[in-house]
Amino acid sequence: MRASTPEHWQKFWEEADSIELDEVYGTDGRMVREATRLGDVTGKRILEVGAGTGRDAVALAKAGAEVVTLDYVAGSLKLTAQAAAGAEVTVSPVCGDGTGSPFADETFDIIFHQGLLEHFRDTGPLLGDNAR
Repeated sequence: MRASTPEHWQKFWEEADSIELDEVYGTDGRMVREATRLGDVTGKRILEVGAGTGRDAVALAKAGAEVVTLDYVAGSLKLTAQAAAGAEVTVSPVCGDGTGSPFADETFDIIFHQGLLEHFRDTGPLLGDNAR
């Protein structure tokens, strides 16, 4: 099994301008739908771990949530910041590791990730950090 490294993902996101991201990581808005099914997200603190393009984070910010994205490569966070600026919303990018995030326990009302879990051989540390 190939290792998922920061170097690989930094290169991927740096080259992302030349690909159609919806074709690579199409989400059909399902994470936003699931989050809003829990109730009104206005004022809710939401964390997206493994930010990718940040499209869901931006949509949730547009719906009134206070959104933070966490990724361990700057390339992803740059795309998220560009998307947020284009939508005229605030999404706070944080560079860090999802298995040991720099946030205090119970900081967020909702934590989500998509297209991330399958990159972990041992999912325990990621899910444990999410739960705290």
